[in-house]
Amino acid sequence: MSVYRPSLVHLARGFSSISKMSSVSQTVPFSSIIIEEDRHPDYDPRKYYPARIGEAISKQYRLVAKLGWGANSTVWLAKDITRWAWQSKRYVTLKITNSGKNEQMSAQEEVAISQHISRQSDHKGQAYIRLVKESFQIRGPFGEHMCLVFEPLREPLWLFGRHLGHHGVPSAVLKPVLKLLLQGLDFLHSECHIIHTDLKSDNFLVGFEDPAVLESYVRQQERDPAPYKLDDNHFIFQSRQDFGPLRKGLGTVKISDFSAAVFGNVSTPHNHDIQPRPFCAPEVLLRAPWSYGVDIWNLGTALWELLADTTLFNGQDPRTNEYSREAHLAQMIRLLGPPPSQLLEKVNTTVFSELFSVQGEFKFPHLIPSEEFNLDRLTPFLHGEDKRLFLEFAKRMLQWDPEQRSTAKDLSNDPWLTYKP
Repeated sequence: MSVYRPSLVHLARGFSSISKMSSVSQTVPFSSIIIEEDRHPDYDPRKYYPARIGEAISKQYRLVAKLGWGANSTVWLAKDITRWAWQSKRYVTLKITNSGKNEQMSAQEEVAISQHISRQSDHKGQAYIRLVKESFQIRGPFGEHMCLVFEPLREPLWLFGRHLGHHGVPSAVLKPVLKLLLQGLDFLHSECHIIHTDLKSDNFLVGFEDPAVLESYVRQQERDPAPYKLDDNHFIFQSRQDFGPLRKGLGTVKISDFSAAVFGNVSTPHNHDIQPRPFCAPEVLLRAPWSYGVDIWNLGTALWELLADTTLFNGQDPRTNEYSREAHLAQMIRLLGPPPSQLLEKVNTTVFSELFSVQGEFKFPHLIPSEEFNLDRLTPFLHGEDKRLFLEFAKRMLQWDPEQRSTAKDLSNDPWLTYKP
């Protein structure tokens, strides 16, 4: 599941007074203008679990606040109400998946991936992976829903930059964070043989720098619960993602959301569609077999999102002002040159005939941007030697041929990550 940025964050805090309310409507204000999961084009209220603030899930987790939503789930902060009075409070992030066979299967696969990762050796990168702590099923009006329990984290890394007054994460902050994320990615690839397939700034989550941040958030939700609206008797709550200003430093950063992850050590090559469009690796666009290299490409494209909250490849077709695969590939050709023959030989035959001539020439040269579309101009947020080293770092990931991309382990020692302007 990819959680949508308008309601992105994944974690939060706990409750007491709301747990005593007899009905949501007595405490929570009503609003008809909330923009949440019901605005998604494939929204089906019968599939989403009708969770309510104050509800006790499985008699253990009382919902405190909604943290976000995706096409196949909603995400909540919950308080463990089974703790004894002398025990410290415990809060969790609870992901409630939609009902339906495909959604249930996806959740079960995410649990299996987490269990596999947790059994691997004591690699230092393991500390930077967010895993499912437990899972269980609950019954909704129209079917079963899987609930996945995670440790609570503060927010996505891209949002962290906003606290510092930037439209991205400053490079001095991002560099040490990237070293940790690369250790986590190396652990996934080399020890766990897992391909994440959805590495983007939304899925790099920052932990709480101080437990008091979480407690303050919970008290705020008690005083001012999030508003909701009704859709055919289905409660839709507004997401509350703002945990307030930073109090000190940066919490631990972790790679999250393994709902689309797959094993890399399989006999049959992967070639199904993965990745959001802006981050899509060329082999995925071309329906060629793909492996661990798609994660490296993802990370390379995500650098621009992390540093400047911008997109390297938007794939916007000038003919329609909408995304097209042809325009996306044209942008890649302008930045990287024509795709090599060793990649084209692996392309799906139907896709190849749609995009290339028999000689391997791109059929849409008119879509290739002007020479002003280059990495130097697309990186105005860095300067001098810092910029030069950054672009060399990015080029190690942004290669047509997956075999030519650097591994996560090699990238963690790149000179840009230790350079101080």
